[in-house]
Amino acid sequence: MSFHKFLKLTTFGKNKETMKKNEMIKGRLEEWIKQKGFLNSRLTIIELCKTIGINRTYLSNYINHTYGLNFNLWLNHLRIEEAKLLMTQPPKRNLSEIAERIGFTDLAHFSKQFKLQEGVSPSEWRKNM
Repeated sequence: MSFHKFLKLTTFGKNKETMKKNEMIKGRLEEWIKQKGFLNSRLTIIELCKTIGINRTYLSNYINHTYGLNFNLWLNHLRIEEAKLLMTQPPKRNLSEIAERIGFTDLAHFSKQFKLQEGVSPSEWRKNM
């Protein structure tokens, strides 16, 4: 067997293996997101790995490549999307309550992350809805 043929076969196997692992990670993450596991204020990537049974390196690489974000930015993104949902549904909650419900430990940090993601403060975003 030529070296090029060998290289092609081994590369294909790794790609197929990687695709299979990515599908597994995707499925487990989707289920975890449906269950709103991201609302846990003490969540770390290590805790998430334990919960869904995935190696930290695989999960980190998957999030980085799939979403173009590191774990913390991805987690904040999920939480901000949940905050936007809560801000559009009755009853009208104050921003401190929303921040706490979505896993932020204080309003200032929530507001800063919200503005970084959305370009406006949570109160401005709510006014424009």
